[in-house]
Amino acid sequence: MPKMEADIDVIAVTGMCVEERSSYARRLAAVRGFVLVPAEQTAEGVEVVDRTVDLLRKASQAHGIVLEYPFETPVMEIVGSLNATGVDTRLIDLVCVLDVAHMLVDIWSPDYVGLPAMGGECEGGILAARAELLVSQIEFSSTIAIVNSGALETAELEQAAALLDHLAPSADQCLIADSDRVHGEDRRPFAKRPPVAGWVSILNGEFTPKFQSRGVVACRYEQLRPFHPGRLHQALTSCLFQGHCGRILRSAGFARLATRPHITGQWDQVGGFFTLSPLALDDRLSADGEVLAFGQDVAFIGIGIDEPLLRRVLDNAALSDEELAAGPMVWADFPDRFPDWSTATM
Repeated sequence: MPKMEADIDVIAVTGMCVEERSSYARRLAAVRGFVLVPAEQTAEGVEVVDRTVDLLRKASQAHGIVLEYPFETPVMEIVGSLNATGVDTRLIDLVCVLDVAHMLVDIWSPDYVGLPAMGGECEGGILAARAELLVSQIEFSSTIAIVNSGALETAELEQAAALLDHLAPSADQCLIADSDRVHGEDRRPFAKRPPVAGWVSILNGEFTPKFQSRGVVACRYEQLRPFHPGRLHQALTSCLFQGHCGRILRSAGFARLATRPHITGQWDQVGGFFTLSPLALDDRLSADGEVLAFGQDVAFIGIGIDEPLLRRVLDNAALSDEELAAGPMVWADFPDRFPDWSTATM
C-alpha cells in the first residue's frame, strides 16, 4: 500500500496594515524555514496555494508555507479553504497582525472595502465594512501579533490587551516590541483548537478572560419577551450605539421581534455597524433540534458600559405585559422598520 503524503503545514497571516503585515509574514517565514506566499499572490486564488503545495513536496528542505492574505479577504474563507476536506494543507496558526495604537479608531471606522473575487477583482461590487473585517480577523485568530505598542501609554496598552482578550479569549497575544521578533512556535493543528469568539464564550457561560483592565466590560443580556420593533429601532438609533450606555464596541447574539415571532434573528454589531438578520425558523427544526433562543440573548463588549442602563433601555424595548397578552395578531400591526426577511433563505 503506498505511503500517504503528509499535509503541508500552513500559517495564515492577516491584518489591516499592509506594511506591518507583510514585514511580519516575511520574518515569520524566515524564522520557521517556511516558503512565503505574499498577499499579491494569495489574492489570485486557491490555485496559487495548490501550486505552492505541489512545489513544496519537491523541496524537502522547506517545512511549510506562510500565506499572507490581503486585508479584504474574509477570514472565514481563509479558514474554509485551508481546512476543507481533501485539501493537502494543515492550518497550524492563524495570525492577526494588529496595529494596537489604531485599533479603536479602526473598529469605529465608517469605511467599506470591496471583497475580492478570484483573480483579485472586486466580487460583483460587494462591499464589506472595514471594522467588521478587522474584528472577524481578531475573533478567528489563534495568535494576535501586537505591533506599534510603543505609541501607547502603559494604561492604554493594558486596556487594549484586555479588550483583545474579551474579543478573542482563546487567542495567544504576542507583543512584538522590535522589528526582528516573531511569536513562539506552536504546531498544534488549528482545527483541534478552533478559536471561540468572546461573545460566544459569554453566551455559553464559559467566559474567563485572562486580562482585566479598568473600563473594559463584558455582559450578557437575556430577556424572554420579544422586542417591540419600533422601540428597539429607536433604542438602536438614538441610544445604544451613540455612547449613552458606554462605548459598545462589539455585541452579538440572538434576538426576536414580535412582528416575526417564529424567527430567531442574528444580532451582530461592530462599532457603528449593526445588522439584524434571519437565522432560523422554528418550524424548520429537526426532531432533535433546539430553538436557538426563545427571546433575547446578546453579549456586549465595550469600554465603560453602564450595564444597569443598558438593561433598562433594552427592557423598555421589550413587550409590556399588555402587549404580550394581546398576542401575535396585534403584534403584526406594530411599526417595523427593520429590513424585510420574507425573501431570506434559511
